[in-house]
Amino acid sequence: MCQQVQTVTLQTAILQQVSEFAANNTVFSVHDITVAIRQKTAAGELEIPEVEVQGASFRFDIPHAKVKSLFDELYRTGGIFDPNYRLDRAFNGTYFEYTPTLVGNVAATPAPVPTPAPVGANVPVPSAPVAPSVTPAVGGNDITTRVQQYLTNCVARNFRPSLKQVQSAIKRQNVSTGVSCESLKTTIEILGYTVIDNPDALSQAQVATV
Repeated sequence: MCQQVQTVTLQTAILQQVSEFAANNTVFSVHDITVAIRQKTAAGELEIPEVEVQGASFRFDIPHAKVKSLFDELYRTGGIFDPNYRLDRAFNGTYFEYTPTLVGNVAATPAPVPTPAPVGANVPVPSAPVAPSVTPAVGGNDITTRVQQYLTNCVARNFRPSLKQVQSAIKRQNVSTGVSCESLKTTIEILGYTVIDNPDALSQAQVATV
């Protein structure tokens, strides 16, 4: 079977690698991202046309300085934040280490086993459980969960995103969710945040997370 090769931008390669580290609960540095991307291009798993070189023994040149610059910009603007995980940063004295924590990755608590009643005891018959009333969230519960986690990350980093940045953050595989800025604004306000309108464009309206 032929190996399928992905052709991506360097920024996308960085985002994919961060998501891979998060999925594996791996603490990483920006240098680890650079090394992983270099290994994948060398192994033929990734192609990154923007860093392709000619006349060298290697096909792709992945400068660490460029990876660091792109990563730092994504981190500063909130583009690196993913609703599926929380990304904590700590300085180890030499460089920053990033610890991803998957959201909702908590083991389920086993249900208690009821103690059998004595034979002949008058045991009341429990009534059927009543399902809680759930108000559907705008854009669907999955979208609302993504938005909530992204904004929680933004609050932790004192970052105030625009509606356009929230839209981008809740994408999956670079595919838009189809949720408009107007619907997104409603969802965000339902979650308890204030949206500061922008007179030029609704997409530039900011969520007051700071």
